[in-house]
Amino acid sequence: MEQIKAWVTDHPYVTAGVVALATAQILHTALKRKKLGIISAPPNTVVLYQISRAPFTPSMTPFAVKLETYLRLAKIPYQNDFRHKRSSKGKFPWISYNGEPVADSQLAMEYLNTKLGVDLNKDLKLDEKAKAHAFRVMVDEHMYWCLVYFRWIYDRNQKSMAISFPWWARAIGKFIVAKQLHAQGMGRHTVQEVKQILMQDLEALSDQLGEKPFLMGENPCEVDCSVFGMLAQFVFSNHDNITQGLVQEHFPNLYLYTLRMKGKLWPDWEDCTTKGGKVKATK
Repeated sequence: MEQIKAWVTDHPYVTAGVVALATAQILHTALKRKKLGIISAPPNTVVLYQISRAPFTPSMTPFAVKLETYLRLAKIPYQNDFRHKRSSKGKFPWISYNGEPVADSQLAMEYLNTKLGVDLNKDLKLDEKAKAHAFRVMVDEHMYWCLVYFRWIYDRNQKSMAISFPWWARAIGKFIVAKQLHAQGMGRHTVQEVKQILMQDLEALSDQLGEKPFLMGENPCEVDCSVFGMLAQFVFSNHDNITQGLVQEHFPNLYLYTLRMKGKLWPDWEDCTTKGGKVKATK
């Protein structure tokens, strides 16, 4: 015991690190256990479970904006639940429909497509559907990690995060996210390499959009929900000195596209934010 005490005294920083890691893991496990809590809703009404409204966008997670945009575009009745009830997979967002839970934003959309006969891609040809699918995967599974990197690791001030979460939650979150980024691979790159990766993804989206009003043509389709959910984060919520203003400066057509989607499907946008943490969102 005395040897242990002596070692702790001689290695305070290592000890603090071990304690911090253990605390983070315990809290992370506890959060994962806060699972399903389905609420009652009118028949045939989707309940969208997500984290609280955010300072500059309706949500800090692009997947919640994606899913809520889909519900609006498909004109599906829904109500929000902001009680931080996690899905069976331990994540946000998720839905329930007539008491049946469905985890994951994309799986929820596919479930509702089948259940309600929704087809936002009905005007697309087969090759266009394939292209839209590829862009959706790029945004959801690749570009997302660039967002996570700049928001959690690179941005030391974390303006949006500081408004939404206490310092200890950000510290724990940064530790968990750093591990995820390293395991995924994006966290092994330098800042400039991640910026280059992000620029390539944005350039691909910009080239595909061209002068069209929406990604695949004259009308928004399913992939636009993913693209808008992601671009909204970079346009409105990121405040680091690399990604803030990046879309506006280098990809003006994507910036105008983001404003177009916002105006078309989110006329109540301001009511769905906390206006920089100054007020409580009313919707």
